[in-house]
Amino acid sequence: MTWISVTPQIIAALSIILVPGGLLAFAGFRLRWLAALAVAPVLSVSLVTVAAVAADLAGIPWSLLPVAVLTVLATAVTAGLRFIWTRRGTAPAAAADPAIHLVEAAAVLGAAWLVGRRLIFAFGHPENFSQTFDNIFHLNAIRYIAETGSASSFSVGGMTGIGFYPAGWHGLVSLVNSLAASPIPVSVNTVNLVIGAVVWPLGCIFLVQQIAGRKAVPTLIAAVLSGAFGAFPLLLVDFGVLYPNFLGVSLIPAVLGILISVLGLARRTYSLRLMWLLLILAVPGLGLGHPSAFLAVTAFSVPLVIAAVIRRVRIEYSNARAVRAWLYILAFVVYAVGVVMLWNAVRPEEDTLIWSPYQTQAQAMGEVLASAPLLSAVSWGVLVLSLFGFAALILRRAPWWTAGIYLIGGFLYVVATGAPDGDFRDLITGGWYTDNSRLAALLPVVILPVAAVGGTLIVEGLDKALWRPAVTWMSARGWRADMVRGATAAALLLMVLAATASTQTENVRNAARSAATNYLLVEGAPLVSRDEYELMERLDEEVEEGARIVGNPWTGSSLVYALAGHRPMQLHTIAALGPEEDEIYADLRNALTDPEVCPALEAEQVGYVLDFGDQEIHGRTHPYPGLEDLESSGAVELVDSEGEAKLYRITACG
Repeated sequence: MTWISVTPQIIAALSIILVPGGLLAFAGFRLRWLAALAVAPVLSVSLVTVAAVAADLAGIPWSLLPVAVLTVLATAVTAGLRFIWTRRGTAPAAAADPAIHLVEAAAVLGAAWLVGRRLIFAFGHPENFSQTFDNIFHLNAIRYIAETGSASSFSVGGMTGIGFYPAGWHGLVSLVNSLAASPIPVSVNTVNLVIGAVVWPLGCIFLVQQIAGRKAVPTLIAAVLSGAFGAFPLLLVDFGVLYPNFLGVSLIPAVLGILISVLGLARRTYSLRLMWLLLILAVPGLGLGHPSAFLAVTAFSVPLVIAAVIRRVRIEYSNARAVRAWLYILAFVVYAVGVVMLWNAVRPEEDTLIWSPYQTQAQAMGEVLASAPLLSAVSWGVLVLSLFGFAALILRRAPWWTAGIYLIGGFLYVVATGAPDGDFRDLITGGWYTDNSRLAALLPVVILPVAAVGGTLIVEGLDKALWRPAVTWMSARGWRADMVRGATAAALLLMVLAATASTQTENVRNAARSAATNYLLVEGAPLVSRDEYELMERLDEEVEEGARIVGNPWTGSSLVYALAGHRPMQLHTIAALGPEEDEIYADLRNALTDPEVCPALEAEQVGYVLDFGDQEIHGRTHPYPGLEDLESSGAVELVDSEGEAKLYRITACG
């Protein structure tokens, strides 16, 4: 299977991720095209997740229909509110220079190519899948949604016996899988390709435009920088694998851009009430994409809110409205208390905070500055742009709260990787399970705006020192205006190419190579080997419909559900087990002599054993006595094998 052959699946992924939210953003809010596309994904995730919960409560099978109905309703209500709120006294927005539309289109397409080619390299073939622990849950959850007819965040977790699980990513993939009728790994890879190569760059460009204005230079630099980090998007399709977290982080820049407008800090102003409505509608998508993304936005909002309150207090005092000024101060106090309460509320159980620091705080600070987290290679291009970004902030060429966001993101990473293990570290980073990789993935969100304003400062300096005298020289030599514009465009293109070359370095290449090793379907693969995969491909001919299969889930046998459509007894390594399942795992090999085994097998409808040997995903050992030495037990017969992978039929119960 080639990437060209899965073009329909890619189109389906683009449609599911962009169309529902895009319709709401365009027709409901009337945002300009790039802003609408940037916020479309988080709105789409909101629509998908809310529709999934509503459909489940109403007993409606999961499909595109609930999403379509909710999208139409939300768009109609938003359009009505927009008409009411903006029909009086709202001046139309000034028309943009037509050239900026071409620049934005080029920026989006260029960024998609920069990021997309790395992701395609990491995934390898479209049908490959991540050979990592968490992917057992993610892949099987897509099959579980199709089987149960529910993608609600309150039902998907039932696959492993938990009550709530943020199922935004799974809802998107399940819709693509049903729409494009492709193997589950293909749906997963195409959705992740769109998230990394389209959703993330759009959000980054939108965020930078909210800070620096709708201008060609910051737009193009933001596009280049969206593909300049090994820490995101590549890290989260490598480590874990943390697909819901991957979706959540990709949505953060767009939500920050919305928040900047809500707080009145943006270069371009929209109706304040509409921006508040937009933020409210984005919250379900952000939170159910992944709660840690909501927590990150909460943290990054602190300097934004401080800046907005200072601005409003100054305005009110200058207009002799002291009471209103104090109301803003009181509102900030309430906000601060809410942040503290939220921070304490979202921390998971202490026994889940298993990640430890690995370096000193000074080393962690150096990694933040060099954009080289987790001992990765220094990204020299990003480092230089960031240093110029600090200069721009000192010169007040960019708002100070840009640095505030940077410092908070850096602080979280330094505490996670460099602070002593203890209560303080747990308090600050517990929302991310004190996980170094999850917090490393946030660094591009906070570094990119600073680096973008730094790149803008460099270009503006070169323009003033070199290009303007050059234009004067060209004009004096009789160059026509169109020739000068062409030369200017060529010079800008050269600078973009230079920025691209300086940021596409070992930091990014190493991250892509690392991710690629986890998507190889080869002998000795940690989760499912080539032999095991080929055996599963033949199961339709050998296992009757409805018969369940038992195997050691730590060896990857549970993926028979996602990859072959046959239900294993245990869908994930951490699934809750009943007494019959415990009996099968403990005594299956003794089925001829133990009277409790056959009733347990009948109750669980288990008729086959999938034996993938002793290799477990984490290199550990989880013994299941009932599955050991089956061939000599007399309880089973060999049906098929491929290398060391074997399929047995249980014969002891006649």
